[in-house]
Amino acid sequence: MTINQKPMDVYMEKNEGELKTINIAILAEEPLFWSSLKHYFPLILNDFSWKIQNTTYKISASYIYDRDILKGKLTISAYDVLLIPGGGVGDGESMVKGFNSLRKVKKWKKKIQEFVKAGGGCIGICGGAALITDLCTELKKTTTFIERQYDRSSIGISCVTSYYKEVAFILFYPFQRKHPEKVGASFYVFSFAPGETTDGIRIHTGGAPLDFQVCKNNPIFSDFSDNTLRMRWLAGQAFLVPENPDREVTILARYPENDISENASTRVYAWTYTGGIHGLFLALLKAFRLAKVEHISLKYVLMHAFFLAGDWKPTDKVIELDHANKPCMTAEIYPNENKARIILCAPHPQYMIWWGGHLEEVDHTGFHCLGTGLHQWKDITPLSNNAKNELTYTWWVLRRLVAWAAKVPDSQLPPIDNTEELEEKFSVLYNNIFWDGTPINQMNSI
Repeated sequence: MTINQKPMDVYMEKNEGELKTINIAILAEEPLFWSSLKHYFPLILNDFSWKIQNTTYKISASYIYDRDILKGKLTISAYDVLLIPGGGVGDGESMVKGFNSLRKVKKWKKKIQEFVKAGGGCIGICGGAALITDLCTELKKTTTFIERQYDRSSIGISCVTSYYKEVAFILFYPFQRKHPEKVGASFYVFSFAPGETTDGIRIHTGGAPLDFQVCKNNPIFSDFSDNTLRMRWLAGQAFLVPENPDREVTILARYPENDISENASTRVYAWTYTGGIHGLFLALLKAFRLAKVEHISLKYVLMHAFFLAGDWKPTDKVIELDHANKPCMTAEIYPNENKARIILCAPHPQYMIWWGGHLEEVDHTGFHCLGTGLHQWKDITPLSNNAKNELTYTWWVLRRLVAWAAKVPDSQLPPIDNTEELEEKFSVLYNNIFWDGTPINQMNSI
């Protein structure tokens, strides 16, 4: 037994073959105090194992923060893959790292570039993919603040480009009164009331479960039996692959042929914020009161004020997306001798899906804010016991993405399976699945 070997490792080698540990660094920085629900990732990944022939693979997942990266702790001797979640991590970092002239930002990007150039894998989920890539819009140039930040924040390790028809920061878009629809896909993130099943269960249902077209020319999906796979989408981008890339690039999946905004079940209409500065001030007071009652850290006050600002009024303008048939998942090999693997994934395979249902605008009367929602899912098919089937439906996809990025042989990827014991994990995720009727539970699950 070597100094660094654990007794269990030796037991595995002697009795069951080789044990290989895949070390995953999950970026956990949330610079804007916007929740990313990052805790899904270690619950799904950490200590997950599978056996192929005489080799047992085990995933070890841990958080890494900006300060750790700046200190040089992201190395291939410590980690096989860097995973960047979306939401408060990926999108939040995109906002902050868009200030690319700052010395710390340059150093942070360089450290990640060095990790990939040395052979470390990298996976970006939704906003995490935005952080990795440049951004292109329908106008071929960035015009809004969020578009410019997404573009400037690019780490510079991918040849693929993120695409949005247009996207702006909901609430603060300066031309919202005349063109509220130009906030684009971001409206699918912040504006959902809890959905409802036909048997009266209220669940958190941001975004939409979409039937993505699966491509079989990569081992991640090569043995998947269907041509489509339902995954949760939460305002993710489409991807543009260059005609003559400088590396091997594979499209793993595409958006449905019928665009999200053209599907009667999934399209939403823009609302416009009418509260002005007065509405923001009142929302700030509400957020302070909420923090006091719920014993919440004051660092979340500004984020909660964003959710509580009102009033919002409906319009007849559809949020148009232009995602139809475009790539939503890509895999690429970094073009040097170390051949790092990079995956961009617009859907969220860590989140639950559901069946049936359609989106409706909420009742137009009364006071409205993002925290209570502007539209919601109705008539969802009743869930399985404790939503187990819906919750774990695509967890195998996330595990395969990690294994492929870690250079596990094509024939030894994790199984396509969503049957596992959930008692401990379910207790952690319960409040992110079922709405308890309180505003704070709703806002914490956005």
